[in-house]
Amino acid sequence: MDEADPLFVTIDKLIRISRLREIEFIMSSDQTDRIREIQAALRRLGPGHYLLGTGPSTVGIISLDDQDIVLGRPSTVLEPPTASAPDYWAIDTLYFVPREVSRNHARVALRATDAGPRRVVSDLNSTCGTFVNDAQVTPDGPGTILKHGDIISLGPSRTSTYIYYEVPRSAERHVP
Repeated sequence: MDEADPLFVTIDKLIRISRLREIEFIMSSDQTDRIREIQAALRRLGPGHYLLGTGPSTVGIISLDDQDIVLGRPSTVLEPPTASAPDYWAIDTLYFVPREVSRNHARVALRATDAGPRRVVSDLNSTCGTFVNDAQVTPDGPGTILKHGDIISLGPSRTSTYIYYEVPRSAERHVP
């Protein structure tokens, strides 16, 4: 390796250390406490449909309401800007370049089906693919109908992931 600028070495070191500390924090906490925190947050959700971000670049809760949303990432400094931006970003640019997430990667939409309205995830011709429970969604295909608990991955590594989560409209809600 050529002699690297010390600042670049420092940037690399900080990226690695921050990821390791995040993992250390997660692993040093009690699983029962972590699950209790997840349950407390999910019990506060009102009836509806959600994506629960579970990857390091997707953490958060996205309410789907009755809207279509696009998942993707912002342009990097190495790419020209795009005219359209996704609704929600999965910023997987660990070293300032994208890993698996395309700028407009996948769409989650409300579609009419024989069984009534359902949420469907479609791949928007992403570079690395969209997966539901490890099965690849066909680009430009009809998409995959989502069911409660399905795992959506933007790319095959399962790094940028979401869980499809439904809270029933009934007064009796149950969080497993």
